[in-house]
Amino acid sequence: MRRLFAVIGTCGLAISIAIGNPPTPVAVPAPSPTVSELVTRLGSEDFREREAAVTDLEKAGVGAIPALREATKSTDPEVRQRAIGILFKLQRAADSTGLLAPKKVALSYHDMPLGTALNDLKTRTGLNITLDTTRVADPLRKVTCATGEVPLWEALEQFCAAAGLQEAHRFELDVPKQPPQGRRGYVVPPSIPTPETVPIVLIDGKDRLPGARSTAVRVLVMPKSFPGHRVTLGTGETTLCFDIMPTPGLNWQDVVAVKINKLTDDAGRAGGAGSIPVAPSNNFEFDGVVAWGGGGLGGGQFGGRFDPRTGMPIPPDSLPNPRIVGVPLKLGTPTARSINRMEGHVLGEIMVANQTLITVPDPARNTNKAFDGPGQMRLTVTAIGEAKGNAGVTVQVTLQYPSPWSVSARRGFNPGGMWPEQPRAANQNPTVQAFDANGKQMLSQNINGGYSDSSDDGMTMFQHINLTFRKDAGVPAKLVLVGPRPVVVEVPFVLENVPLP
Repeated sequence: MRRLFAVIGTCGLAISIAIGNPPTPVAVPAPSPTVSELVTRLGSEDFREREAAVTDLEKAGVGAIPALREATKSTDPEVRQRAIGILFKLQRAADSTGLLAPKKVALSYHDMPLGTALNDLKTRTGLNITLDTTRVADPLRKVTCATGEVPLWEALEQFCAAAGLQEAHRFELDVPKQPPQGRRGYVVPPSIPTPETVPIVLIDGKDRLPGARSTAVRVLVMPKSFPGHRVTLGTGETTLCFDIMPTPGLNWQDVVAVKINKLTDDAGRAGGAGSIPVAPSNNFEFDGVVAWGGGGLGGGQFGGRFDPRTGMPIPPDSLPNPRIVGVPLKLGTPTARSINRMEGHVLGEIMVANQTLITVPDPARNTNKAFDGPGQMRLTVTAIGEAKGNAGVTVQVTLQYPSPWSVSARRGFNPGGMWPEQPRAANQNPTVQAFDANGKQMLSQNINGGYSDSSDDGMTMFQHINLTFRKDAGVPAKLVLVGPRPVVVEVPFVLENVPLP
């Protein structure tokens, strides 16, 4: 009986405690807003809510791209403008991730002759590597280098460390001598090489340069004695030369910009990007220089050299190394000796093949209406009619785009001749493809793809195209211009312990 009362008393005490002290309710977190809800908040009347929606959409990544594309058509200008900005960032990040994925290799050399190991490395990586035997004490020495599967540029760095080698970087490249011309001879200007064709020259040494080697594009800072560096004493204005080199086959076109996001010198002071970079110079110091106005880092382009006695053109002795880019910096401490940490990214242009550039829906209803595409391209269906002898349907199209000469001139590709450099090949010419109402491609019966003629007024290229289709196929339901498309990508870098000139 006592045991029964004890149990009843304990239960009563527990009940009284439960009644007197109810448990604290557990807060249930609010569900995260969906992408659609975040897009709606871009037009909120609360500024803080709009800003928070931008941040959350950027964190959402590529999954938010479809909704943002729809938001760019919104009637609300605030939503439309913010969606365009976020979409631009996310699309660039997605392009960069896909295009800059590094090629990976695993090296396994054990007491292998240097030349044999180097040839194997060249074959497996595709890099244009050469050994300067005049600056290598023992070209026949043995090399032992074993790596796991690492990015291509990291594999090269580990190989150099194991072999006791380092790169010899050059600010300018020598130009092969040309035979003398007659009084009326024309000297063809040398072509500027692409960055991936400039050889990687290896010599004896142990210097290891600060760099980023984890993507398909390597970013290095040149040693402090590099001739391209520029320093304005007492101001903190310094231009450091970066070596920016893409993996072969990437179809890298040019460096658009180098952005510095964070910079701390050896005194712990913050710095940042400087003013206009110092232009590379070919040091043409002689009589008879002719300079043409125009763009370029130096504010003008070099047009040609002429012998003041004969009037004949003189070819240049050297060309700027296309891998070298001057990056202006503003140091927090003008007397700093080094940079503790520098973060930023390189903006570069890659030409991606087989891209849809322009789509013309229902050509029969859109005759003489221009459709715009990237790079100031424009496609116009000028006429649709019967082919000769009533043999089918002919669609006449005009393709318009900037002249390659003018594009090269604006980019500064003028290495010393009277005209800019020929455009760099993209390994693909734009083509017009036709599709029927079911989405099946219609093949043109024209020879050479229907191209009839072209013209170039120095600024704009016009291509006139005639496409003929079978009579029973009828008029295409859609025309699509397919070709190479320039894409700007971001190459991130973090550099530590960078010595200053």
